[in-house]
Order: sequence, then structure tokens, then C-alpha cells
Amino acid sequence: MKNILLRLEYDGSDYFGWQIQSEKKSHGTRHTTHVKSEKAKTVQGEVEKAIEKLFRQKVKLIYAGRTDRGVHAKDQVLNFFVDTTIPIANIKGALNSFLPGDIRVKRVKKVSDDFHARFSVSTKIYRYRILNVKEPSVFERTRSWWVPDPLDLKVMQSVAKKLIGYKDRSLFAKQPDLYHDCRRRIFAIHIKKKSPFVIIDIEADGFLRNMARNIVSFLVEGGGCRMSLARARDVLEGRFPWKKKPAPGYGLYLYKVKYSG
Repeated sequence: MKNILLRLEYDGSDYFGWQIQSEKKSHGTRHTTHVKSEKAKTVQGEVEKAIEKLFRQKVKLIYAGRTDRGVHAKDQVLNFFVDTTIPIANIKGALNSFLPGDIRVKRVKKVSDDFHARFSVSTKIYRYRILNVKEPSVFERTRSWWVPDPLDLKVMQSVAKKLIGYKDRSLFAKQPDLYHDCRRRIFAIHIKKKSPFVIIDIEADGFLRNMARNIVSFLVEGGGCRMSLARARDVLEGRFPWKKKPAPGYGLYLYKVKYSG
């Protein structure tokens, strides 16, 4: 058995997220089962079909992280164990021939048996693209978030500094009660202007559901002068409520997955 690592990129516009969806089916009044849904097209589903077509066997995919509906990836990482004599050098081209045009394998590598695409991660970087101009672009409507109001990057950077470190991130989680521990370490938040875009990179040791998108909307509120630095501090320290409204998924990219060693 070989442990195969894949690095791939995809345009998530036409997918119901990364993970294969399940739908509940009730049997009687006491039991509920979960089965794969054939209606929702997912990136994982397409990748699994290509892998199983190539190797002619079912595999269990281990992946670095889920992405939600419409979210893209420049560097999704997965691994799987397979019994095969196909040379590693031939796998990339073969898989890409089976995949749709909006999903592409960038790298294939044989790794040690103890490598785990999720648990071996040291940090992940999510990138968010904001189209910060007065008029929207039809070509960017599924690639970035159109924000017509001017954004003050200095204010956004000041707010971002307050988020650095190992802290409770339940404020930014979609359903914080589902987590045993909402503390995550944010190592860096880089905000830059690359006209006509504002680019936000968030690097952390882990992300809660909607964490990156809620952080982006929080920063945009500050940069758009809808929230003062003092108010941002009060929100982060629990002295003032904040209504979560995550930035749209289509502006978000899983940009880089890093492993130590």
C-alpha cells in the first residue's frame, strides 16, 4: 500500500463545497441514517470518482480542510492509501484527464505512512479578495466580494493586530457550541492593496467554520468606518455585541497548507 499525497486547485463556483453531502433519511420514529446525496455536486465527489476510475478501487480520502459552497482553493491537500503499480510520475496526468476543467491536480507525491493531510498540518493560509471599486465586474462576480465603499487599510491593519495570538475565536464561528475548544492561534493577518483589489491573508493553526469569512467582514466594518477601533476592542473583549454576517464564500480561497519538516 502506498500513501499518496495530492495538491490540487479548484474553482468552487459550481460546487456545493468540498465535502460530499449527506441527507437524513428517517426509518420509523426512532432511527435516522445518513446517506450520500446524489443531488449536490461536490469537489470531493469529483476527485473520488477520478481516483476510483484510475485505480479501480475505492479509497478513503483524508483532506487538509473543508471549504464551503462557492469557496475556491489554490492549495487543497489530500492523501489516500492505495495498492497500485502505477508509477507516481504517471498519476498526475491520468487524474487530470478524468477530472473536470475546474479541478486540477498540481502535484503528486508518495509520503510516509504516518503522514495525515489534516493532523500533520502546521498552519493554513486563507486568502480573501475584495473588489474595492465603485462599479462591479461581471468577470469577478464569483471570484471576489464587491465592496464599493472606500476601505481604510490602516484602520483594517490596526483591527487585525488585535486578532493575533492564541485566543478564543467563538465570536467568529458559525456554531461555536459544536466545538469542544474554540481557541485558535492566528500567526499573521496581511492586508494589502493590489488595485483594484484589497487582499487579506489569514494564517492560523486552524479555522472554525466561517471563521475566516467572519474575520474579513469584521475587518471591512472597521475599514469602512462603520466600526471604530474602540468599538472593535469592546466587541473582541465581550463588552459589546456584534452581529455575525460572514463575507461571501466566493471571495475566499484556501491559499496554502503548510507542513513542518
